[in-house]
Amino acid sequence: MARNLLAKAGRVQIPPVKPETTSETAPNPVAPAAPPRTGLAMKPKTAPGTLMGFMANQSEAMKENELLRTQAARFEGAEPTRLLDATKVVASRWANRHSSSFESADFAALKEEIGRAGGNVQPIKVRPIPAGSTGGVGPSYPPGDAMYEIVFGHRRHRACLELGLPVLALIESATEQELFVQMERENRNRADLSAWEQGVMYTRALDQGLYASNRQLASAIGRDVADVGKAISLARLPQAVVDAFHSPLDLQFRWAKPLNDVQQSDPEGLLKRAKSIAGKGLTAKEVLGVLTGAGQGVGPSYAPLAKIDIERDGAVLASITTSVTGQVNVKFNQKLDEVKKKKLAALIEAFLK
Repeated sequence: MARNLLAKAGRVQIPPVKPETTSETAPNPVAPAAPPRTGLAMKPKTAPGTLMGFMANQSEAMKENELLRTQAARFEGAEPTRLLDATKVVASRWANRHSSSFESADFAALKEEIGRAGGNVQPIKVRPIPAGSTGGVGPSYPPGDAMYEIVFGHRRHRACLELGLPVLALIESATEQELFVQMERENRNRADLSAWEQGVMYTRALDQGLYASNRQLASAIGRDVADVGKAISLARLPQAVVDAFHSPLDLQFRWAKPLNDVQQSDPEGLLKRAKSIAGKGLTAKEVLGVLTGAGQGVGPSYAPLAKIDIERDGAVLASITTSVTGQVNVKFNQKLDEVKKKKLAALIEAFLK
């Protein structure tokens, strides 16, 4: 590199030096030289000086470039947002919000907040809809009229739509599975998303072939396969069972197993009990108790499971009941001493042979 620099320096043309002028020969006095301009190197008079000046200018350019890099780094990773016509944005077919989510007090508060702010401060995320596609499931979106599909932010979009406001959105292309995963993770982190809504989303993805199994789906979204199974179990309950609750949003993860057990052991009885209490104003826990047999007699028109009373002289000595899972229970209304307990055990043993 040094050899190249010396070669370049050798090619620099140095103007010949004029002979010095004495006071006797000079026709006019020489004016004092103007001071050099700030920030600019003085014009060199030798080849090494020219080289040094070139390197000084390069150093200034490098400093300016580094400054620009530092300023640009502040925006690294930031995603640009745009205001979109809310009527040109549609809900995704993977949308997991139940219609009652848009009738709740929480949604009303969100809508009021967005209205006061003149729009959604937190942007939603959308992906462009390919030309000719008729994707989307929203009830008021004409087919083919939409330009974007929601990845997440359905409630914010609905609020803007109902208020007649444009919606602030991030626009990013995404595959079907990328959209599903981003929507699921965003919505799952929100406390107001119910187990049933999550199950509906998972069930739709499996039924439409987006994932081949519960395990594959759970791996894609980074969730325990058991939790995915519980959510799907709630979503696959018969509609009559879901309708027995005030809202499907009342269904909870921990109720998946007892409801599924009843559905497997006594499907007809489960449907009968569900229809008998629908619209009766019971709490979610009361409905669960009736459906699973844990709350027999709850509700004004609920017929309890068959019970056999063992009487003597008009007094009920014992009762035999059967749970919804088929378990037989014998309840005595008097205390039994050890002798009678042993006799009872012998009778039961002989009966079951």
